[in-house]
Amino acid sequence: MTPDRLVRLALWITVPLNALGVWILTPPAFGRPSALWPIATPPYFAAQLAIVIALFGGVYAWQATQRTLNRAVIVVGALGKAAFFVLNVVYAAAGQIPTAMAYQSAPDLLLACAFLYWAARVGIPQ
Repeated sequence: MTPDRLVRLALWITVPLNALGVWILTPPAFGRPSALWPIATPPYFAAQLAIVIALFGGVYAWQATQRTLNRAVIVVGALGKAAFFVLNVVYAAAGQIPTAMAYQSAPDLLLACAFLYWAARVGIPQ
């Protein structure tokens, strides 16, 4: 599989995963519990997080449809995915969130790796 095909596949896989994140955070954003979001979150922060996840998902979908991929956008997406994974692992290790949340964020790490692999393979533009 070529690096471009791999990153486009990763981008498309990311879109429904981000949509799932928005769906999970919608009830807490309105002050309701979510069975899939096991930590208490003030509605404002849940709404802010849902907006960021939705924006990233939209950018991933937009990038996947572009003829030429934007290296900076892909790298920022990779950093966002990697940071989400690292935060989950660190906070789970500290006992602040359920350990399951760290395991469930593993796809984000894999997608970040796919994005960074593509960025490394396409070379630095001159």
